[in-house]
Amino acid sequence: MLQLNSSAQLAVPQFSHTCITEKKFPFKPGQKSDPLALWIGYFGNIPRWKKGQVVQFAAKAGGYPTPKHAIFAAYKLNMAAREWNNLDIGVTFKWVTDIEDACFVLAYGGNQGGTLASAFFPNNDNLSTLFVYQLAFDEKFSPYQHNFYLHELGHVLGLRHEFAFEEGGAVQFGPANYDSVMNYNREHPPYIQESDIVSARAFYNLKSPYEKLNIIDWYPDN
Repeated sequence: MLQLNSSAQLAVPQFSHTCITEKKFPFKPGQKSDPLALWIGYFGNIPRWKKGQVVQFAAKAGGYPTPKHAIFAAYKLNMAAREWNNLDIGVTFKWVTDIEDACFVLAYGGNQGGTLASAFFPNNDNLSTLFVYQLAFDEKFSPYQHNFYLHELGHVLGLRHEFAFEEGGAVQFGPANYDSVMNYNREHPPYIQESDIVSARAFYNLKSPYEKLNIIDWYPDN
């Protein structure tokens, strides 16, 4: 594990990073919505995993600055996955040691400036990648790496940013919560809120279509 000094562990930085899981969508002028509500939808559909499925994941050890970085990242991702699993959303994550058995893999993406990590939305790809970047290992952010994975795994489940009304391509779903795990809160790192749990469970019980968008249920290619 990375050795972190006590000041880094106690400090709460201003979280001004960006998440690039979501590509830039055109803003829709005049769109009336609650900017702090949870959002769903991507490319004109609403992707999610088939309810009851297990999404398996593995980790690549190569490419990190040191082997300890790889171990640290894998441990923190597994911690975040287990936290989501404990919430009974309808889909669970499972750690596997063989990439051939995985739906997605954790990999090091090098330096992406102010970005900590990026993920993907449910799909039928043979293998998707959740990237962790150099900044996530900075002493300012590494104590909270597990929290950033909570946010990225929200994307893997099919959730958009709470400010997706600005990015476009999504529809509002769920109550407003500035502290949502899918929002950027400059005061503290992402934490799963009760509203996130309620909304995520409801999302995986949602019937298609929703707000004129078809819900696409994908089976993970484990």
